[in-house]
Amino acid sequence: MMAPARRPPTTRAALRVIPGGADAQAAPPALSDVELVAALQRGDREAAGALVDRYGPLVNRLLLRTLGAGPDHDDRVQESFIECLRSVRSMRDGSMLRAWVTTITVRVARAELRRRKLRRWLTLSPSVESVAPEASVDPDPESREALRAAWRLLDAMPTEERLAFTLRYVHGEELTAVAEAVGCSLATIKRRLSKAEARFREGANADPALAPWVARGGRWGSP
Repeated sequence: MMAPARRPPTTRAALRVIPGGADAQAAPPALSDVELVAALQRGDREAAGALVDRYGPLVNRLLLRTLGAGPDHDDRVQESFIECLRSVRSMRDGSMLRAWVTTITVRVARAELRRRKLRRWLTLSPSVESVAPEASVDPDPESREALRAAWRLLDAMPTEERLAFTLRYVHGEELTAVAEAVGCSLATIKRRLSKAEARFREGANADPALAPWVARGGRWGSP
């Protein structure tokens, strides 16, 4: 009787990285993305750790830039990787691993943004839930306030426009990569970006903390 196929790890335990000690064997050569996907699809737990090591910084940055910092940040990182491991068998092209991880992370960010909007609606609270990433905060008080004001504008944006805006202008993705990550056409992402930029420009020019910044020129200053 053939042994049942092993399933890819799907629990938080699969994300645990075992540190190497002084007597640990030399690490094997790094797998390519194609090889890493094949190992994940075989249910290799070491491959799960390799996935987190390789793409953990990307997922961390992407969530910080789309959601801001917050007490549930680590949970969203875990959620992203758990979903990656859950759906890895559906991958057909291992060379697209980075784009695939990005798409899943954006899906997690989208769900979280929608949860936040629902919570604000249910509590009738306009409070801002996103917090600017601490690593990006300038020590100058005026710069800190401007950054907080920018995140308030992001919190007020419709979810899809915010995702397009932050992926393009905060995370620095190319237009085609943004469209792929959010699952829409290039024409659609251009329309969303145009609307998001207009919202940001209007809000920035009306905000006392941002108006001096945009007055100096740049993409979102007064037309």
